[in-house]
Amino acid sequence: MDGCEARITRAMLLGQHKHEVALQCAREVLEELWPGSYSIEQRYRYYPNARFLETVSREEEARLIKEGCTKELWRTIKPDLVLHADRDLLRSVLTVDYKFPCPDTNRARWTRYGESSAYADLSQGEVYKNALGGEVVLISPGQGVIP
Repeated sequence: MDGCEARITRAMLLGQHKHEVALQCAREVLEELWPGSYSIEQRYRYYPNARFLETVSREEEARLIKEGCTKELWRTIKPDLVLHADRDLLRSVLTVDYKFPCPDTNRARWTRYGESSAYADLSQGEVYKNALGGEVVLISPGQGVIP
């Protein structure tokens, strides 16, 4: 069970741990090699029809989750890693999502948003590209970088 009493599988839990390790590794490398700014798990509120994007602070995200107001997060995205253009948190040079398929013989792919989503029938990659610009890629062990 997660913190909201929702059932999670062992594969989901292992994926969370793998994300933590991958993001810590990325942070260490980027601090040394990327002089520009980057974000790790920055949440954004994105309105595609208005072409409007804003950041959601970690404090606001935590407050909404704690208060059970997760419907306020309905129109949000949270890429794993964003390398920013000109230190602008709303523009990306590269957006990365890590995928750890289970079993590892499964092919890594962008998650498609369902009918009840603000981004119905689009993939995460399409939404990230539309919202932030720049290139979007998946990184997956054994499969490498997937555009």
